[in-house]
Amino acid sequence: MSETQALLDDIAKFQAAQDAGGLKALEDHGDKKVRKAARKAIHVLRSKGVAIPDQGRTWAEAETIRSHVGAAAMIDMAASPAVTRVTLSLPHPQEGAALLVALLDPTDRLLDFAAYFQTDGQQARTAREWQRDADDRTIPASWVQARLFWARGETRKRNLDIPKALDDQLPQLGEAPTERPQPSFLDEALAAIEPSAADLGGILISGGVHTWPLLFDANGLFERLGETMKDVDADTITDADRLAHIMTASKGDEPLQAGLRGPLANALDDVAVILWLDGSLTEARRVRKLAVDLREADAPDQVDGVVNLIQLQITSAAMEQMRKQAAQGQAPMLEHEHEHEHVHVHDENCEHG
Repeated sequence: MSETQALLDDIAKFQAAQDAGGLKALEDHGDKKVRKAARKAIHVLRSKGVAIPDQGRTWAEAETIRSHVGAAAMIDMAASPAVTRVTLSLPHPQEGAALLVALLDPTDRLLDFAAYFQTDGQQARTAREWQRDADDRTIPASWVQARLFWARGETRKRNLDIPKALDDQLPQLGEAPTERPQPSFLDEALAAIEPSAADLGGILISGGVHTWPLLFDANGLFERLGETMKDVDADTITDADRLAHIMTASKGDEPLQAGLRGPLANALDDVAVILWLDGSLTEARRVRKLAVDLREADAPDQVDGVVNLIQLQITSAAMEQMRKQAAQGQAPMLEHEHEHEHVHVHDENCEHG
């Protein structure tokens, strides 16, 4: 149903209920059809002797005739590998809503931001579509508001410019969080769900983790891995042996540990939320558990399942290197023979898009 038709239906209800105040609130509406119908209904009530107030109810008093459904939020990771897009729709006090769209990297740096205006009808349709697509699972708008506020602070810490459009929206974002907002709503939603026992590598791939660039300084890891695998026959090595070599090379690697506790855990949390929205509940619980374990463990490089994540990071780096060599007309090197100057780490010097 269009916004105009919804308001025309409201006008018919107001007329039937002899609600002159509700009609007066619409007699100067921007939509010509709505304005004309409201004035006609007022004329009908006046002809019946119904008292017509000088002014209609305020929008706050007539909130029931607005078609917005309250604050709504959504996230996805479709814009770019390891980048989270957060979308927030916040109704204005009187009419319409602000639609806020931001891109955040795994270090909580704000990559891009834009603000748009929505009519009440557009806002209601947006929220309904999000809820329908997620089978009535919804993200708390307060979590996304806090994410935006936190990202603003993290971006400012790096002496990077903050979009004026975001500062203009600060009054709508509530209080500044004192710590990084965690998806505690997800833990509550999944409390009764057992983590998936399926292959974690496959679950991570379904969440797009295999497309992520390196999110830690991998130079030391690649050197050790190259040394431990220099005599390995690539044609006969088993998957189990390959994972064992990765675990050995990863042990005690401080840059890796920092990456696992920080940007990798952050990005995994968003993967878990998206899996939950898609209805993959057991998989979402498994990925969320990995993210929590990475943050809480003294040695995150040795927690259960982390080798699957590290292997995907290594494979992604190797594939990127092969693509660059192919573009340069060079022969691809073996998996463990990485040229370290090609290793890319997400930091404040990155450019997105």
